[in-house]
Amino acid sequence: MDLGLSGKKLQSVLTENSVVMKFQDDHFALMASPLTLSSEDETFTLTPDEDPAEAFAPIRQLLGLDIIESIADDSGALRMAFEDGSLIHVPADDQCEAWNVSGPRGALVVSMPGGELAIWSAHAKSDTPE
Repeated sequence: MDLGLSGKKLQSVLTENSVVMKFQDDHFALMASPLTLSSEDETFTLTPDEDPAEAFAPIRQLLGLDIIESIADDSGALRMAFEDGSLIHVPADDQCEAWNVSGPRGALVVSMPGGELAIWSAHAKSDTPE
């Protein structure tokens, strides 16, 4: 399943018990489970609720780069590829929600415990004031 992040630039990274990546146009990816970041030269395995903030410096080096692919596979894993060839992979978790990707107007995809995907579609934009 395409998560709709292709062409979105990574604007910020926050790490505190999870990794939250903010992309342009109000798109976010939150990763709560162990993840792997692979680049040309190195592979890092990071655990958001255990590793210190400075361990996530390789992810911060992706700031300003565009996503070229964002996919949730049938096992509930997340794969995000960046324009420099870097790849983030977050497998599903049996015990907790491993990751989620959200967008404007309520769009949300969550990897539930065990890998099932919960999906909420974006709400249509209304021109009528509430």
